Order: sequence, then structure tokens, then C-alpha cells
Amino acid sequence: MKRIYTVILFSLSLLAAYANDIFYVNNTQQLVLQFPSPIKYVDVGSPYIRLTQLADACTLTLQSTGTWTDKSTLSVVTANGKYYLYTLQFNRSLPFLAYQVGKGPLPSPQVHIGQSKTTHFIAPFPIVDWAVGGDSIIASYADGIQNMVRVKAKEKHRAPGSMVLLGKQNKLYTYRLCYNDTLPQLSVQVGDSSSTQALFLANPIDITLLQKLGEEALQQPYAMNHLGVVDYKMQFSLVGIFSHQNWLLFRLQIHNSNNIDYDIDFIKGYIIDKKGSKHTAVQETEITPFYTYCSDSVANTLPAHHVQERVLFFNRFTIPKQRMLYFELFEKNGGRHLLFPVSDKELLKARKLP
Repeated sequence: MKRIYTVILFSLSLLAAYANDIFYVNNTQQLVLQFPSPIKYVDVGSPYIRLTQLADACTLTLQSTGTWTDKSTLSVVTANGKYYLYTLQFNRSLPFLAYQVGKGPLPSPQVHIGQSKTTHFIAPFPIVDWAVGGDSIIASYADGIQNMVRVKAKEKHRAPGSMVLLGKQNKLYTYRLCYNDTLPQLSVQVGDSSSTQALFLANPIDITLLQKLGEEALQQPYAMNHLGVVDYKMQFSLVGIFSHQNWLLFRLQIHNSNNIDYDIDFIKGYIIDKKGSKHTAVQETEITPFYTYCSDSVANTLPAHHVQERVLFFNRFTIPKQRMLYFELFEKNGGRHLLFPVSDKELLKARKLP
């Protein structure tokens, strides 16, 4: 009897502490929640909410995949044994973009970005992880630089987007991104420092070795001729996966059958859940190559009726059966974007380079 009474009191204390907490989400910005302890379990009640967990394991980003009117729930259990229950509601305007559980909301300065110019976020420390909200915004690490992330709009948009950066000691920095192609902010200083010094990889990699491996991968016979997509008179495909020590190399081919040149902005790789039940939260994890080897000396322009191949170098990884790897090709100042999936079975077919 005493045990039942204790459980009832505990349940009532949880309801009193958390039942009235409401967070708002929408489909153009990400809501960022940072917990004081690593997240061990998370569940969201709506099929229209996409979840992503950042590298510190304490931070969640939430974004709606559409508009909806019903309320939903978010349940989280952290490593220190605490259970959190929140109400989620769709709202086109978010009062704040980041919330530290137990402390409160974080400020989110406004930054203007454009489609024809790139904005760089520069920190005086290594950027551990990042995420953007809004399908019309693209971002990536600056190649080989730990403290710089580049951001731009892939199309004109009116709704504001968002950006979150995870710095040292799991400190969060969030920004509201607004479209302004006329006067974008080309450089944004993260944190209190005004330093613009680039922080390169702590353990420099032998570029000569990477170039040699890239050339070797391009000389191998095609191992995969059915993974890719054909659209806009373009073909974007995966023709080989190779392994070398702790690295995975993906050989991608881009074939332009158009009469119009194709300006390559960048190639994005990310891992996402396969379509599951309506109660399954979708989690997306972006993977960034630490080096890219290109068969073409003019790497960023693919002339009409030409073929280009690229070898993307990643630190070794695998994916579970319930997840898929995607590669997406973006056209600079254009709309010919191409996307295709790679399953866990295909990933395990990687061949070892000599």
C-alpha cells in the first residue's frame, strides 16, 4: 500500500512539473531543446514532427514536416533517470528557437542570407555539430576547417529559417535566418570573440595519399550500375564504394545530357530513418566528407553533354537496417536538384582498395 501511494505521489509530481509546459514548432524553423543529461529515450506523438539529435547526445532539434492543428506530445528520458513530458503545438511564429531545460530560452539573433552569395559562420573554437531549419536553406562545413560553416538559400523564400551551432562544452548558438539576396550578411562571428583565424584539422592528412587513393578509385571498374536517379536530363549515380583503413570512399558520377551547363553547388550526404509507423519520429543525421577528389579540373562546372566523377572520403561508418543513406546534388542558382538512396546492404559491399 505504501509503495502504491509513493508511485501516485511521484506521478502527480511529474504532472505538476511538466504537464503545463508547451513548446511550439513549425515547418520552416527548428526548435532546439538541450537537456542537462544525455538522452536515452525519446518519443514524439505526431508523425509530422522530425527529430534530430546533435553530437552532444543532450540536444534535440524538432521541426514539423507540414501544418497541423492537433496538439502532440514529446517524451524524453535522460541518463540521470529523469522523465520529461511536454505538449507540442504548431505555430507559424516561434517565440524562441532554443530552450535549455531547467534554465530557459536562449537568444537567437537575426541573420540575413542570400541565394547568390554565401554566408560563413566563424567561431573562435571548433564547431562540434550544426543543423539548419527550413527546406530552402543549405549548409555545410567549410572543407577541412573546424570552426567555419557556410550557409545559403537554395531558392527564394519568404518564411524565416533557423540555424543552430554546437560549440565547445556543448554551448548552443542559435540564429533566425531571413532571406535577403540584396544585402546578406557574408560573415557572422559566433560567440564573443572577433577572431577570424581558421582552425584546421588537428591531425593533418597526407593530401598526396588522398589524391592517390582518389585516382585509384576512379580507375576501378564499375561495381554498381543501378544506384542513382535520372531527372532533368541529368544522371546522378553511385558507381563504387571502397574502403581503406578507417575510411570509406564513395565514387559518384554526374552525367549532364542537357544543352545547358550545370553549376555544382555541393553534394550533401545524410542518413535518415526509413518510413515507419505514424508514431515513429524521423531522425536525420548529416555526414560530411573530409576530402573530395574530382576527375575534372573545373570541378564546379559540368558542361553540357559531359560526365564528371567525384570520390567523397568519409570516416568509416555503417547504418542499421531501419535507416537509409542519401546523396543529394544541388545546382548553384538553379532548381535541378537530384537525390537517391543507398541501403545498408549496398554499403556493406564496399571493396578494399589496393
